[in-house]
Amino acid sequence: MIQPLGGTQPLDIAIWQKVNTRLLAKSIAELMHEQVALPTIVSEDNDGRTNFHLATDHAHIHYTFSGYKRQLDYWHIEPQSIQRHNNDENLSLQPESLSRQVGRVGGRPATDAPLFFVELQNTFGIRPFTLAHYVEELLHTLYADAYMHAQGRFSASQLAKADYQCVEHQMDGHPWVIVNKSRLGFNYEDYMQYAPEANQQIQLSWIAVHKNRAAFRSLEHIEEQSFFAAELGQETIDTFKKIIADKDANPADYTFMPVHPWQWNNQLLVQYATEIANKWLIPLGSGEDMYSPQQSIRTFYNASQPHKYYVKTAISILSTGNIRGLSPRQMAIAPRVTSWVMNMLQEDAYLQSLGLVLLGEVATVSYTHPYYHSIVDPPYQYKEFLGVLWRESAEKYLQPGERIVTMASLLYVDDAGKSFVGELVKRSGLTMEAWLQAYLQAYLKPLLQIYYQHSLCVTPHGENIILVLKDDVPVRIIIKDFVDDIVLTEEAKEKLPEELVEGMIASSNKDNVPLFILLGVFDAFFRYLSNALHTYAGYNENEFWQQVYDVILEYQAAHPALANKFEKYNLFVPEFKRFYINSVRLLGNAYEEKTSFAIPRKGGTLQNPLAHIRQQALSESN
Repeated sequence: MIQPLGGTQPLDIAIWQKVNTRLLAKSIAELMHEQVALPTIVSEDNDGRTNFHLATDHAHIHYTFSGYKRQLDYWHIEPQSIQRHNNDENLSLQPESLSRQVGRVGGRPATDAPLFFVELQNTFGIRPFTLAHYVEELLHTLYADAYMHAQGRFSASQLAKADYQCVEHQMDGHPWVIVNKSRLGFNYEDYMQYAPEANQQIQLSWIAVHKNRAAFRSLEHIEEQSFFAAELGQETIDTFKKIIADKDANPADYTFMPVHPWQWNNQLLVQYATEIANKWLIPLGSGEDMYSPQQSIRTFYNASQPHKYYVKTAISILSTGNIRGLSPRQMAIAPRVTSWVMNMLQEDAYLQSLGLVLLGEVATVSYTHPYYHSIVDPPYQYKEFLGVLWRESAEKYLQPGERIVTMASLLYVDDAGKSFVGELVKRSGLTMEAWLQAYLQAYLKPLLQIYYQHSLCVTPHGENIILVLKDDVPVRIIIKDFVDDIVLTEEAKEKLPEELVEGMIASSNKDNVPLFILLGVFDAFFRYLSNALHTYAGYNENEFWQQVYDVILEYQAAHPALANKFEKYNLFVPEFKRFYINSVRLLGNAYEEKTSFAIPRKGGTLQNPLAHIRQQALSESN
C-alpha cells in the first residue's frame, strides 16, 4: 500500500494565498517603515485611506495597494487591497494616469510573497545570493503561518480564556521581523515536534559532562547536587550515575546537563564525537518531566511541574536573524548578573511598590569544545553548540486570582478582525482608557525606573514581558530573558563589577537620547499596539500616545531627584533614529558567517509622537 507523503495539509490553496497576502501586507508596511519600499502615492480618499503604486524591476509589472498612515511613519496596509498588475505596455508614472489604473482590469490579488521580492530585487537592491537565502526564510515562515491557519487560529474570545502556554502557542511571531518563523535547519518532522505552534510536549535529553570541560554555575545559595536532585529526582540521578560508572568513569567527575533532542541529533553527536569517544561527554537518556516550547523555541516550560525552572537550551537553527546557540561568555556570568540585578530590585522601594518581577537566571552549564574554542574568532555559532540555562518560573510569583499572558498577545487580532486587547478590556468591565492606564502603570513605569534610576537597558519587547492579570486587568509585569539582553550605559558600567562589565553588551548610543525607550518600547511595541487599538478596537492612536505622555509626566513628577537625567535623556525629543532590522538582512551581508550576532543598524529619523503633544502642552501653558 502506498503511504501518502506527510506535511501537505496546510498547503490548501485558499490558506496558502491567505497567508501570502498577510505576509505581503506586513512586508510592505515594514519595508516602507525602513525606507526600502518607496511607492508612489496615487490618491487619498476622504477617510484618509491612501492608494499606492509600486514599480518593480519590470516595466510591465507593478503593484497597487492601500493603507492608512499611523504614527512613527507606519502604514496599516490592507491585505485585500494588494494587487499585482502584469501589463504589456509601459505605464506612465504621472499621478493622473496611475490614478486611473488603480483597480483597472488586469490587476489580480497579490498572493505570492516570495515572487514580490524576486520582482523587486533590483528595485530594493538585493544581491542574488542574499535573495535566494531570504526566499528560503520566507517559504519556511509561510509554511508555519499556513500550518497555524489550517489548525485554526483562536478567536480573541477563546484566547482570553486560554492558559499561559496555550497563548504562547497561538502567537504570530515577532511583529517587526518579516521572516519571523524561518527556523532554517528544521525539516517537517522537526517542525511538528519542536515548533511552539505544533503544541507538542517533549522530554529533554540529558548528558553527563566532565568537569574538566564544563562548569556548573549558580546563585550562591544553590548547591549543585541538591539542584539536580530537585530537577531530576533521586531515582533518575542514581540511574544516570550507574550509566557513568558502567563506562568505567567516576560520577563525581561529571555534572549533568539537558540538551535539545534536535541539537543532539543534528549537531552534538558528530561535533562532539571525539568527546564522546574519550568519555568527556557521556549520553544518559531522557528525563521524566515533559516540556513545552515557548515562543523563543529554545526555551522550555515544564508542563509536568509548572513551578519548576524554565530550561533554555542551545539549538543551532537560523531563526529571526541569528543562529540560536548559547554564548559561553553569557552563561559564565548569568547567575552573577542575576544576583546583582536582584539586589538592585530588592533595594528599590519604587520597583517593589510596582510589583516588578525579574525572572532569575539561576544556574548554567557551558561546555568548552577543545577545537572550536581554540580557534581565534571563529563564526560565533561554533562556540555556542552546547550550553544550558535554568530560569525561574513565573508561576511561583503569582498571587491568588492572578494569571499570566505574554505581552505579545496584546497585538493579536483574530480572523474576524477582533483584537485580544479589546476582548480583555470588555471582560474587565473597564473603559479602554482606564484599562490602558493600568497597563502603562504596570509596564512603562518600571522600565522608566530601570533606565533613569539604574542606567540599565533591557529588551522589553512583547515576547520578553509577561503581563500579570487580575480580573483581566494588568497589575504588574515580569521581565524574562534579561541577562543576555542588558545593554550597559556609561553610568551602569561604573556600578557593576569589572568582570561582569566585560561579559555584557556596551551601549553604542553616542547621542544623549534614550533609544532604549524610544526604539525598544515606542517603535518596537507601541507602534503595533497603537495601530491594533486604532484599527481593531476603535481607540484613536492619538489618545493612546496622550496616555503614554501623561504616564511619563507622572513618573517624572514623582522623581524630582532625577531631573538632570530626564533632561539629558529626553523622551520628548522631536525625532530619533530609525532601527533597520529587515533591511539589514535584505541589503547587507546577513548570510555570511560572522564572529558575533548580527546587529541591526540605526539611521534616518522618526518623528517622536510625544514631541507634538509636548509642544502643544507648552504652548497652552504659556
